[in-house]
Amino acid sequence: MIFPHINAPGIALEATHARTGTEVHAELAAQGVQGIDRHDVFASSALWPNRPHQEVAAQFLVRAVEDGGVLGYTSLHELSPHSRYVKCALAVDSEATARTRTAAAALTVNYAFAMWNVRKIYFWTPEPEVPGLAATGAAPEREGTLPEHLLDGGTLRAVHIFALYRRRWQDAGVAFVERIATESRSPAQEGRRG
Repeated sequence: MIFPHINAPGIALEATHARTGTEVHAELAAQGVQGIDRHDVFASSALWPNRPHQEVAAQFLVRAVEDGGVLGYTSLHELSPHSRYVKCALAVDSEATARTRTAAAALTVNYAFAMWNVRKIYFWTPEPEVPGLAATGAAPEREGTLPEHLLDGGTLRAVHIFALYRRRWQDAGVAFVERIATESRSPAQEGRRG
């Protein structure tokens, strides 16, 4: 069984109401998050939910536990129960530590596999890889590239499509998340569980 953890050392996923990619970008900018993609990336309905009736399954602010500051945002959208997939978008401040970026991505992916009977999670991104997931031991596979698909600041960029399959996540990612979730528990919380 996969448990939907939302805490890791130093960060927590905080559920939000459904937002479009444009609204996510505005929120992150208002919170002072600097190291994120430009507005054009967030406005793309191929990468973030922006179309009318584009279903949002779950979305989270990524918060620093210590001071409550916003470090990023993650989205699970376009859930297809019949085809058994969901799309995931990740935006975590590039100034955050690699450990923070990995934890945010891993917790979001783990949440999706725990909550829904999906066989894979899609990531559509202009980046050559999905940031953070390689460190979990369960990096997504590239399934395709759409050349010149995204207009970003006047430049056409390729969009890479990756998929992370449930089996791969169960083989390596679940253990990774269980380990970081255990590390995030305080001794007082452990005492209440016993």
